[in-house]
Amino acid sequence: MNVLLYANCIPKPNTHQRNKMHDILNHLLTPFLLSLLVSVGVGLIMGLEREFESVSGSEHFAGLRTFVLAATLGCVVTYLATKFSFNILLVAIPSIFFLIGVFHFSKVKKEHFGLVTEFSLLLVFFLGVLSALHLIKETLTVAVIASALLTVGNKLRSTIKQITQDELYAFVRFTIISLLILPYLPNENFGPAELINPKNIGIVIVIVSSLSFVGYFIIKFFGAQRGIFFTAFFGGTFSSTAVTWIFSTKGRESTGLSFLYAAGILVACAVMFVRVAIVAALFNTQVFKWLLVPCLLMSGSAAGYALFITKIKTSGSNKLSENIQLGNPLDLLNAAFFGLLYIGIIITVYYANLYFGAKGLFVSGIISGFADVDAINISASKLSLVQISPEMAAIVILFAVISNTLFKIGVCFLRGTREMVRQVVCALIPALIVAGISIFFIYQKQAI
Repeated sequence: MNVLLYANCIPKPNTHQRNKMHDILNHLLTPFLLSLLVSVGVGLIMGLEREFESVSGSEHFAGLRTFVLAATLGCVVTYLATKFSFNILLVAIPSIFFLIGVFHFSKVKKEHFGLVTEFSLLLVFFLGVLSALHLIKETLTVAVIASALLTVGNKLRSTIKQITQDELYAFVRFTIISLLILPYLPNENFGPAELINPKNIGIVIVIVSSLSFVGYFIIKFFGAQRGIFFTAFFGGTFSSTAVTWIFSTKGRESTGLSFLYAAGILVACAVMFVRVAIVAALFNTQVFKWLLVPCLLMSGSAAGYALFITKIKTSGSNKLSENIQLGNPLDLLNAAFFGLLYIGIIITVYYANLYFGAKGLFVSGIISGFADVDAINISASKLSLVQISPEMAAIVILFAVISNTLFKIGVCFLRGTREMVRQVVCALIPALIVAGISIFFIYQKQAI
């Protein structure tokens, strides 16, 4: 309170004083001076990195002063070109290319064949040009990206040296599938009741493949524990079932990491339980109120058990092996099989609704939960606004959660190791009990 009183006692400049200060700044900092300051700053940023490289032992013909002067030259030449004649810039650009070419050939004679500094110097010159054209935001954005690439250059080279030929082939296959095949899949419906959409199936396969592919490299370069938990958390935000499918297979391929993959599955489940409540809140807050407590309890039990088994297994003498096998970086057959399973579940849900009528909502909740909870969650939350009660919608969603959890346990049993099954079952049984009790409690409340 004293601070506020003191602040109120400080005299504030009136409007005339503020306008006068603004005019003075505009007079001192003309558009050209602003462009010049930005150019000098860009030259300092990139020149400092090159100067550091030369101090570290790499020979460079251009350092801090050269980069600042190149950026300043680009700014001044462009300013003159806009004021007098555009031909000035047309003469300056070939000249800077020629000058840098001379320096490069002098470097080649000393058997220094790199082109990074030459390209960086050209880029700085053109950033000075951009700055003079008053494209300040674009100039700074390019400068930051270029500086980041220059800074991580050595780390990037050492990382690339660790990539094997099989991993490179996996990267090429993943790129072909996600960037060349997926965009050209037809976005049309086929099959029974036009339920099969090649584009949607392709997206499912790419998602599963990306979890396997990205998770592999995160684990390789950042360590097993951080890599698995990172992949599990972000994978759980859109498909904890896909995470379970991938991690179960990985756990069998790398038995030494089986307990960590089990913990990753539990982390993905914990994220999924929270996601269920959030999605319901987006469509109907009344449904959210019924789901909040059970979802938090289920999420807490799964996350807590994941933390528990991680602490137990990684403490003392049970350290992770450095030479552990990571398995296949990109298992396309596994992803394709999951895509086929996804199709089967969609068709089953359709016929359940067709033949069971109103009761089909519960059947659909149970069946659709095998692959995904979000679809039935959105549908039930929307229906609770017009057709069914919020309590009934919450029960349908919890049934989907139970079936999804049981499906994940079944996936671990069929595709994972015994240790993984044991850990996942021990962690998810409390979640199943919470969901069952919640269904009974909500049903009793509705009956009253």
